[in-house]
Amino acid sequence: MYILQNDFITIKVDSKGAELKSLFDKRTKFEWLWQSDSRFWAKSSPVLFPIVGSLKDNKFYYDGRLFDLPRHGFARDLEFELVHSCDEKLIFELNSTRETNVNYPFEFSLRITYELIEQSLYVCYLVRNIGKDDLYFSLGAHPAFNFPKDISSIDEMYLYFPLDSKLKRYYLNNNLLSTTADSIELRSNELFLNQQTFIKDAWILKDLCSKEVYLKNKVNDLGIKLSFEKFPYLGLWSVPGSSFICLEPWAGLPDTEDVDHLLENKEGIILLNKGEMWTGKWSVFLS
Repeated sequence: MYILQNDFITIKVDSKGAELKSLFDKRTKFEWLWQSDSRFWAKSSPVLFPIVGSLKDNKFYYDGRLFDLPRHGFARDLEFELVHSCDEKLIFELNSTRETNVNYPFEFSLRITYELIEQSLYVCYLVRNIGKDDLYFSLGAHPAFNFPKDISSIDEMYLYFPLDSKLKRYYLNNNLLSTTADSIELRSNELFLNQQTFIKDAWILKDLCSKEVYLKNKVNDLGIKLSFEKFPYLGLWSVPGSSFICLEPWAGLPDTEDVDHLLENKEGIILLNKGEMWTGKWSVFLS
């Protein structure tokens, strides 16, 4: 476990999965990150790579061969190497191996940077194609945030989308993405949450105008702002009865029921040619 701190924030990052394990506000003495309570969910902020969500039957075809990948891929279960550490940032790296090539036949390097700047945590992903052939991948973040102090129920929580008056919400059916969406009208750009909001699993939002979302409550001024760049989709999820909500910037999507299993045809998949790289970033501002 690695620790990074400044005058405002302390974070902890586990080298397994390069997973953020703590986001502690020194001023309010409050832990913002869900602490992996297995009664509800045993993770805090896993990295979803090289796929986001589930493949139909956990399978895909590439170059005429059949491969298996579990839900959300394998990065969250592998050991990352700490390649840089200083007062402001930690950088972790995961590279392809013979073991990863068995079920994911691509040569890659994935770097994750955690950086503190005053009241904000910045998380940056860098994916490089280090092989001789094309690289196909998806990547997603899955941070779970605790409800603020003095908030006992999700009924007191709401989300604010600065540039959206309605949301295009897709569903998960047996972990596969729906092909149709509901149009959710917002009240003054606000989505009010309740015990039924996630009773049918996660929300997957497409075509958002907002590139930031605010987690707020009806009781006090405590909250966060989550900003995201290069992530065209946003997942929302909570376990009914728990005291957390996941705000998940995604560059990739689960399969739908009608897929052909060809990885290059997968919706949301990212293609990198030889030598190319992709970067994506999200940040949390503690108000």
